[in-house]
Amino acid sequence: MARLQIILALAMLLTSCDQVVYPRFEKAMWSSYINMQDVHPGMSMAEVEGIAGPPQIREEGDYRGGHYVFYFYLTHSMDYEGGETVRNGYTPLVFQHNRLMGMGRRYYRAAVERPDSPELPDDPYKRIR
Repeated sequence: MARLQIILALAMLLTSCDQVVYPRFEKAMWSSYINMQDVHPGMSMAEVEGIAGPPQIREEGDYRGGHYVFYFYLTHSMDYEGGETVRNGYTPLVFQHNRLMGMGRRYYRAAVERPDSPELPDDPYKRIR
């Protein structure tokens, strides 16, 4: 009888793991995350869209460093300290002159927050002013 109770408890635990561990798991989010592994600096916007598909959010603007285009792909269920996502789990891709300059929070902030120097810090946790 005790074995049956343990087996039933394990079965219920295993069937509910997807709901507990991944409350906001989306297939599109996972495929975007995997596709980001094949995207590299220097690629054109068309090449990136060929690999990752059209972005969920697209923005562009003029900043001190010039004209930038930003693609945002949902790759995580939320932002976390030290992570490279912005806006609740979106990974930003930063383009300038139709070429991918970089991706992640660091490159996004370097473009929009108008840093004192065009170089990015070696330390990803160092705030750019």
